[in-house]
Amino acid sequence: MKKTFRNRLTSVKEQFGTRSSRAGSYSFLLTIILLAILITVNFALSFLPDSYTQKDMTANQLYSISSQSKVMLSSLEEDITIYWIVASGEEDEYVEKLLHNYEDYSSRVNVEKKDPDLNPDFTNAYTDEEVYNNSVIVECGDKYRYISYDEMYEMSSTSYYSMYSGADEFSGEKLITSAISYCTTEEIPVVHVLEGHGEAELPESFSEAIETDNLTTETLSLLNGESVPEDVECILIYAPSTDISEEEKDMLINFLEEGGRVLILSGTNEGDELPNLKAVAEYYGISVLEGVVVEESTDHYIFNAPVLLMPDMESCDITDSLIDDNYHVIMPVSKALDISGAVSDVTATALLQSSEESFLKAEGYNIETYDKEDGDTEGPLTLAAMVTKDIDTENQMQLVWIASSELLEDAYNQYSSDANEDFVLNALEMMCEKDDSISVRSKSLTNEYLTVSTSAASTIRVVTIGVIPAAYLCIGIGVVIRRKRR
Repeated sequence: MKKTFRNRLTSVKEQFGTRSSRAGSYSFLLTIILLAILITVNFALSFLPDSYTQKDMTANQLYSISSQSKVMLSSLEEDITIYWIVASGEEDEYVEKLLHNYEDYSSRVNVEKKDPDLNPDFTNAYTDEEVYNNSVIVECGDKYRYISYDEMYEMSSTSYYSMYSGADEFSGEKLITSAISYCTTEEIPVVHVLEGHGEAELPESFSEAIETDNLTTETLSLLNGESVPEDVECILIYAPSTDISEEEKDMLINFLEEGGRVLILSGTNEGDELPNLKAVAEYYGISVLEGVVVEESTDHYIFNAPVLLMPDMESCDITDSLIDDNYHVIMPVSKALDISGAVSDVTATALLQSSEESFLKAEGYNIETYDKEDGDTEGPLTLAAMVTKDIDTENQMQLVWIASSELLEDAYNQYSSDANEDFVLNALEMMCEKDDSISVRSKSLTNEYLTVSTSAASTIRVVTIGVIPAAYLCIGIGVVIRRKRR
């Protein structure tokens, strides 16, 4: 019995003593060591911020914060608290990762989760609205801003009219960055919107964009006054349908001559040509040319509609950010400006300009053809212009005229991928001397409009429908012929 046991033990030793057994043992031991290292590294990485351990692979960087937000976060001098109102298990993935990124990027930002079931009265001090899960409150000192969860997801006008029920844009970063900027800004600039002349109501999306951009609006009437109030610095005149009075014209000119800023959006009118309003520009030698600009260059209009213009942008503070990002402003039904006669003490700059193949038809809305006729004013034509004049070392007069009153309508703004809205906002920011402006775009959950000219659209159509299929057909014929010859 002892001999048998000894023989078996010897046999086992011999088996484990072979080269293959030793190699297997080393492999097993190495595997255990590698697993231990991986577990240790993985455990250590769990303590690092998400920005170091997770890569945002989404097409629109939904889980990341933009360079604009990072610039603002880097300059924070005060502590920011972001209260995330959410019940356990109801966390929105986009909101959660976005808030973690804010907290990871700046030591000044602290995110605190507040469960509404455990803290039912917490939000009462901040808002009277119904608070949904994943809503956010941004607070700094005694200033705060409430961001409702339903504001973070936007539906485009196109989706709305097609009865599409799902959101197609995520605006979380835009709203949170704006809220942080608001809470850390001592004084919010005011834009005074002129009323009393049948002005169109500002589109809701643009009003929201103004608020998000940390500008406020107040109405202004000059009908009963003798001058523009002293606290007014920037006036917006949006699509008036009737003319201003002689007295109001004089008030606006005096306001400008004292260093005021005026932004006018007034395009082709069906009735009154607004001579007193035009006289404000004419005081500085700028002529407002009535009619409708028609484009013949297919690179400068969209949707086969020669009055839906895609003008060239001239470089300046208002347009540079759009040019850098390859965005295009869409100018629907525009008249023209002539800045060649600007008086000697002002600087007149074209912001948007049509092509050399464009022309102005004086009939306006009554035009019967898009063809060029005798008497039409030849291009290139200025569609938006800025006039500046140094009043003294500290004050500068600024007048911007955009010759389309439909520029901000939702459909045209959508076609431009919000470039129209940004163009006007950039002008207001310049006039309000808002140096810390933060322009963060909403991030598409589906698709973003690609703004292309009629010429480019035709080229794409020809290539995809004609050239590519023809190339495949020729290749196929060549393969068949070569095989038959074999």
